[in-house]
Amino acid sequence: MTLQTRPFGSTGIDVSVIGLGAWQLGRPASWPTGPDPDEAVRIVHAALDAGVNFLDTAPAYADGQSELNLGRALKSVPRGKFVLCTKVGPTHDGRTDWSVGAIASSVEGSAERMGVDYIDFVILHSPPADVLNSAEHYEALETLRAKGLVRAYGASVDYDRDVRTVLTDTDSQVLEVRMSALYQETWPAVSAAAARGAGVIVKVPLESGWLSGRYGADSTFDDVRSRWSADDVALRAGLVDELRGLLPSGLSLVDASLRFLLANDSVSTVIPGTRSVEHLQTSIAAAAEPLPAATVEAIQAWYADRLGERHLDW
Repeated sequence: MTLQTRPFGSTGIDVSVIGLGAWQLGRPASWPTGPDPDEAVRIVHAALDAGVNFLDTAPAYADGQSELNLGRALKSVPRGKFVLCTKVGPTHDGRTDWSVGAIASSVEGSAERMGVDYIDFVILHSPPADVLNSAEHYEALETLRAKGLVRAYGASVDYDRDVRTVLTDTDSQVLEVRMSALYQETWPAVSAAAARGAGVIVKVPLESGWLSGRYGADSTFDDVRSRWSADDVALRAGLVDELRGLLPSGLSLVDASLRFLLANDSVSTVIPGTRSVEHLQTSIAAAAEPLPAATVEAIQAWYADRLGERHLDW
């Protein structure tokens, strides 16, 4: 199977429809079951060999290990073979720094850790409201673009209103947006972003594992997912069971969830989290076939009826 690519807005860059979400590309204390450095390198190489060219990371991912592991994996790979996205705000050493003056040093540090002389996309990492539309922050990113260190920039956001703020108030060409079959609030805004020439990266496409099929009503958590209360777990488990009932026979929950997002032509790439080669292969296989239009419409109608204006926290 040849993994499809799509244009990333009006940047002139093509990206694979499935990207490598590198949040788990390391073994921090908070995620001790993550891949060690050797396995991280194998995951990145397997992704590139399978046609994945879009790699999404951040200084803070895996407590700073993600960018370092990407650097280990990419040191022998021609630069034109991959498209890198990283972020500013949360830092590699556990702090958060939203000052305008920190942007250049953050991007330079990311480039050094990954062993590259430019980064394709740099985005504000889920910024607070006063940063999201701050002209000074985007001017700093524009300066880096003019110098050739960054090719395009933008923001990572969770809500329709924030997508529209970025589109209205900035010249951003990159939006990383939360969206899934269980969280469709941003669907219309994604279409507006594409119409404006911005590329769209979909984050949290499997709802932090719920749409992988691994969790149910009896699931308990002792890691970052322990943020969910018993009521949250029960609600999500019920929604997942209802969603399964909408799928064609034989279609897995993962396949349907990723294909649903790719049915939105305004989506450039989807970045499921990956902590093993097997996870990666499952995600890539999902892009092999389109989701039937009737199923897409059924999932949209179910969401509108079942959740309406109630939006799940991530």
